[in-house]
Amino acid sequence: MTELAIGNYLTLRIPPEYAFSGSTYASDGWAELRFQNFWIGENAIWEGDGTPKTHTFLPFGFSGLTTSRSGDNGDSTLVFPNTSVSRAFADRAAREYWQAVVRVVWIQNLENADQSPQLLYQYTGQVVGGTWITNELTLKLNSVLDAVSAQIPRRTLLQSHVGYLPFTGGLSL
Repeated sequence: MTELAIGNYLTLRIPPEYAFSGSTYASDGWAELRFQNFWIGENAIWEGDGTPKTHTFLPFGFSGLTTSRSGDNGDSTLVFPNTSVSRAFADRAAREYWQAVVRVVWIQNLENADQSPQLLYQYTGQVVGGTWITNELTLKLNSVLDAVSAQIPRRTLLQSHVGYLPFTGGLSL
C-alpha cells in the first residue's frame, strides 16, 4: 500500500516596525515565525530557497485556494486551537497586517524530519482579520491578487503622502 503524507509549512512574516525580540529575520529585514503541522513535537527543515530553515511544530490547519468562475479569489484561512496565547497572537497578526506564506508539501521520507519535503503549492496572503469560537481560532488571509479590493498595502493617508489639503471644494483638473 502506498502512503501519501501531506503537510503544511507556515512562515508568518512580521513587518520590521512590529518585530519583537528573539525574532528570526529574513534578508529583507522582516521578522519571521516558522511552523509546520506534520512532525508532532519536532522541528523540521525547509530548504526551498537553498537555505535550510527550521520550522517548529504548531497544530494548525490551512484551507482555501479557491477561485470563483468570475476569477475572484476566495479567502483562505489558518485555523489554530483557541487559547489565550493564540488569541493574543491572532490579534497582533491582524492589527499589524502580517503576511503568511503557506507551503503545501509532500512528505516523502516519513522517518526523517531533516529532509526537505517536495513543494506542491505555495500560497501567500495577508492577515486581514480573525475570529474565534469555543475551541478554534481562525485567521482570514487575503490573496495578493485581491490587492485592489483589500486596499493592499494598507496605508494611512498622512499630510506627508499627499501634501496640504485645499481650502475649497471648487477644484478643476
